[in-house]
Amino acid sequence: MKNKELKVIKLLFIFLAVIQLSISAQTPKYFIISGKILSDSEMFQNITVEIIKNNQPAVVSQIPTTRRFRLELNYNTEYQLTFKQNDHISKTIIINTEIPSEVMQRENKFPNFLMAVMLDKAICEEENITISNSIQHICYSPEKDIFSKLPTGFDIEYVEQNALSIRQNSKLSENKSKFQSYQNF
Repeated sequence: MKNKELKVIKLLFIFLAVIQLSISAQTPKYFIISGKILSDSEMFQNITVEIIKNNQPAVVSQIPTTRRFRLELNYNTEYQLTFKQNDHISKTIIINTEIPSEVMQRENKFPNFLMAVMLDKAICEEENITISNSIQHICYSPEKDIFSKLPTGFDIEYVEQNALSIRQNSKLSENKSKFQSYQNF
């Protein structure tokens, strides 16, 4: 009789372990960013992203010649991403993935954050060299219950105009409706 009870207990333990693994697989593990680099340059080589996690030493990663990237970022962490290309103005984006514990406990997952990063050609004009304008932020918005880009005056006046002109003038083969869902940086 004890052998049967022991087998039942083992089966119950295995069943509970499988359920626990299934539940933990459904909780969000990473904040995923899928992105594309936009550039007025015909050269798509030597584009890098420097990733600093919680002010630790940077990790530098090469962006493929397709100019697409995907990042899996830990929650409740601050990242600084700096995109660089030779002869272009670098672009820095600070991402705070902190979310309230009650949001983390929910089963719903956040959608991938779609990002289009524009790297402008470096021109020796004073108006194009404004370092503070090149830093932008992404964080969780409790009102919208999503991660979103914090708007700046620079976004409205400069980035959106340049994004439109580069999209119109370059030979990008992006589907227009798909591109519109990207956040422009």
